[in-house]
Amino acid sequence: MNSFETYKKRLLAYGSTPDEVIINNTKDTINKSFDSSLFSESIPINGELTDVIINQGKTSEDKTLLFRPDYESHKGAIAEINDSPFLITEFDTNRLYPIAKAKLCNSSISLTSSDRKIPSGKINEITGKPIMITVPGEKLEVPCVFERTTSIIGSELAINIPEGQAHVTIPFLKHEKLRKGLFLSFYGEEFRVDDIDYSKVYGDTGTIRLIAKKKVGGDSE
Repeated sequence: MNSFETYKKRLLAYGSTPDEVIINNTKDTINKSFDSSLFSESIPINGELTDVIINQGKTSEDKTLLFRPDYESHKGAIAEINDSPFLITEFDTNRLYPIAKAKLCNSSISLTSSDRKIPSGKINEITGKPIMITVPGEKLEVPCVFERTTSIIGSELAINIPEGQAHVTIPFLKHEKLRKGLFLSFYGEEFRVDDIDYSKVYGDTGTIRLIAKKKVGGDSE
């Protein structure tokens, strides 16, 4: 076997085609960069430790996350950075250079499910029917991004949301209490959910935006 054939054989050990060899070599280089980088760290994303390189955004509330090749995530995932939750609002599925944009969750909303009636295991001696007991509904704390201003797509400019209104962005979830008319409290002020935007939900992932208006006299829960 001549030297060219030996070289070719070594190359094809990284893939079955020249293009595949290039891609796999690139992935190998990126992974080695992660291994040697002083800026690489492991953080929980949806509870699973993940290798990332974190770049600062325009403000301390904005982060860009760089991942190892082939990493898969989605909009709406929660990343824990320095013990603070960040909501992933964008995710590029590029297999070589996966990248995400994340925003600090500066508040949270509480959703409590309805109480349930369940059998106690005892029988009413008079009626002969099972005695039911009440189980309190479960309380769910959902991290969110509360905003009174919003960015213009494709621009670094921010515009004020109409007076008395706020946008609340949360990870996608299904909950019986998540509906129009829901009352929420932020920083000592009461808001009522006026509309719900599901345009950034894809299947069972993504983000939901609640359009909330400041509570006024006469509003009731």
